[in-house]
Amino acid sequence: MSEKFLIKIAVKHFLKFGYEGTKLSHIAQEAGMKKQSLYFHFKNKDDLFVQVSLRVVEEEIEFLQSFFAGNLALSLKDMLYALLLEYKSRYLDSANNGFMFLLTFIPPVQLQSSFLDTYHLFLTYFKKLLKQKFLEEPRLRINPEDGPTSFITLLDGLMTQLIFETPKDFDNSLRIFWDIYWNGLIIVNSPRQGDV
Repeated sequence: MSEKFLIKIAVKHFLKFGYEGTKLSHIAQEAGMKKQSLYFHFKNKDDLFVQVSLRVVEEEIEFLQSFFAGNLALSLKDMLYALLLEYKSRYLDSANNGFMFLLTFIPPVQLQSSFLDTYHLFLTYFKKLLKQKFLEEPRLRINPEDGPTSFITLLDGLMTQLIFETPKDFDNSLRIFWDIYWNGLIIVNSPRQGDV
């Protein structure tokens, strides 16, 4: 039994039951093994959680690398909007994404420092990729250094709609806030005198 497979099962359990509600015996049962066999791979539940966090962040960084490399030709506006939709899709299709976002809000107390250190690696990488794209936009009304934080704040707000509400709530919030967000970033040319 591979650790990767066990981690995939553990992600689903941590996401569904939270840290406290997750039982190693249930993970082992779903994997078709005895609980004692898990200890061959992980010291205890804390160690499993730390390994899950590391793997999830690695996979999320791989996703970002792939997404940005595959969308280099898009404008900042189109890339940011596509990224919001991609995160919605990833949340609905992948337990990894839900695990990472949910646990940033409520990590286990005794592992909070470890998880947040790991999550910080993801955020640092995400901001670096976003900053490169913000620097390409000539009409920014904000400092390009602030662009990544503004976008991640929008993304976090929308993700709470998926975590605590529904995909429909995500879509409605995106409809309301996208134009406000984008128009707040960009200098709009004033109409010339005589233009109506």
